[in-house]
Amino acid sequence: MKNKLKVFSVIILALVMVFAFAGCGKKTEAPAEEAPAEETAEEEAPAETEPAVELKYGYNGDDPVIAEVYSYAANALSVNYEEAEHHIPIVQIVNVDDSDESDIKVCGDFWVLNYNVEGDTLKCVSGGNYPGMMHVEKTDEGYKVKDMQVTEDGGNFESSAKEIFGDNYEAFSKINSDSDAREKIRAEIIAEYVRQNGLSVTKYQDEGWDPVDIPL
Repeated sequence: MKNKLKVFSVIILALVMVFAFAGCGKKTEAPAEEAPAEETAEEEAPAETEPAVELKYGYNGDDPVIAEVYSYAANALSVNYEEAEHHIPIVQIVNVDDSDESDIKVCGDFWVLNYNVEGDTLKCVSGGNYPGMMHVEKTDEGYKVKDMQVTEDGGNFESSAKEIFGDNYEAFSKINSDSDAREKIRAEIIAEYVRQNGLSVTKYQDEGWDPVDIPL
C-alpha cells in the first residue's frame, strides 16, 4: 500500500512539474492600448452681434459739424441732470465760422431737455439753456466738439454774451428772446427724434402744462 501511494505521489509531482514548465515558457503580452479617438468637435462660429444702434438727436440734415453739435448738446450737457430716458436738444444756430478746421466756431442758443416715456407721452423732467460757442475740430474719426464757451448767469449774462458772440450778438439776442419760435423748432426736433428712433409716442408734456401733439 505504501508503495502504491509512493508511486501515485511521484506521478502527481511529475504532472505538476510538466504544467509548471509549460506555464513558465508561455509569453503573455498585455493587450495593446487603443489610441484615443481624436476629438473632432466642430468649432462654433462666433455669434453674430448686431451693431449698436446709433441714436439720432433730431437733426435731419447732412452737415457732419451740425450733427456733432446736436450730439454734444444731447450728451455732454445732459450730464448736469439726473438720468432720464431721452435727451433731446433744441439747437438754434446763430453763426458758423469754418475757416479753420481745427477750430470751427459754432455760435448758437443751445438747450437740452430730458424726457421719460409715460404711455404715449414724452414727459419732460429737466432741462436748461446753454447759449454760447462750441469749438469743433476735424479729426481722423470725424468732427468732435473739443470745448464750449457758455454765457454767465445773472448780471453778467449780457456782457458775457457780447464777448462770446461779438458781431453776432444782436442775432443771438433776437433768437434767445423769441420763445414762440423756439417752441416751434422744439416740436419739429422732437418729431424728427421720434421718427429717427422709432418711439411709440404722440405727445410731449412739460410739468404743469397740457400735453402737446407731436407733428408726426
